[in-house]
Formats: sequence, structure tokens, C-alpha cells
Amino acid sequence: MINTFLRRASRIGSATLLLALPTLTQEHKWAGRTLDSFEWNIHERLAVLASHGVFDDLRFEVKDKTVVLSGQVVNATVKQHAESAVRQIGGVEKVVDQIEVLPASRKDDALRMNVYRALYEKQPLEKYGTRGAPSIHIIVKNGWVSLEGVVDSDADRGTAHSRALTVTAHVSDNLRVAPEEAL
Repeated sequence: MINTFLRRASRIGSATLLLALPTLTQEHKWAGRTLDSFEWNIHERLAVLASHGVFDDLRFEVKDKTVVLSGQVVNATVKQHAESAVRQIGGVEKVVDQIEVLPASRKDDALRMNVYRALYEKQPLEKYGTRGAPSIHIIVKNGWVSLEGVVDSDADRGTAHSRALTVTAHVSDNLRVAPEEAL
């Protein structure tokens, strides 16, 4: 049951992100940051990975023509697909893969589901779950929850943190609030 839920959540996340991608121009805005075309290409490749979802957090940093991948994922295939996708981008000479595959745990899986329900089943946060890719990522490792991603307001950030705390006392809030022009 949990695997079906995780697969469904991953597909929802990937499909939604495609809808959320802005029209391509010279200057690309994402989560309050300005990305050049090279960075935007990396962002797009990672965003559309079929197996990447709400329980994964993928990040990247560009150093010259080297791309450093980091974050945490539930499934090793996400790590492999991310590295492979970035290697195929023109101009990338080297990929340093520092993505952590989270340990398998039924307790962590149950915690993921419970936090997901607490965040996404009610307003005002429900809107984040209906986007192409949910912008609030739920990372669970050894019973500790980390909320990662971007929200529209401080109020939404506070609500997400409060709702996660109704499930467990072990919550780190790493959510960022996107500047208004990025919304």
C-alpha cells in the first residue's frame, strides 16, 4: 500500500511541475532565484524526472562546468536518473553525485504518509498539492521530518510547520518564502 502511495505521489509531483514551469525566456525565475539558461536546463531536467516526487528533495550547484547534485531521495532510481539526466546536458563536463538515498523504513513511510495528509488534505495548503509538482517536499529520515521547498507566504510556511507538528514533534522547517515577483 505504501509503495502504491509513494509511486502515485511521485507521479503527481512530476506531472504538476511541468504545468508550473514558466515560459522559457532569457532570464528564468524560479523560487525567487534568477537562473541562467544552463542552470534552467538543469532545473528542468531534474523537475521532470518521472520518479521524482514529494518525498524527494533534489538540489544542484554549478561550479564552472561541474554540476554538484545533492539532496535526499526515497528511491535509488531517482538518484540514478538525476545523475544520468544531468550528464546528458550539453556543456556539463562532470557530475558530482552527493544525493543521499534514505534508509528503507516502514515507520518512516507511515510518517511520510501522515505528514502528507496533514499538509495537503486541507486549505490553505491543499493548493500546493494540486500543482504540477508539490512545492513542499517531505523528507523523513529515522523518524525526523524536514520540510523543504518553497511556499507563497509566511502564513503558509507557519501552517505547514504547525500541521507537521501535529504528526510528530521532530520537524525541521526549511521552507523558503518566494518573493512576490516569483509567484
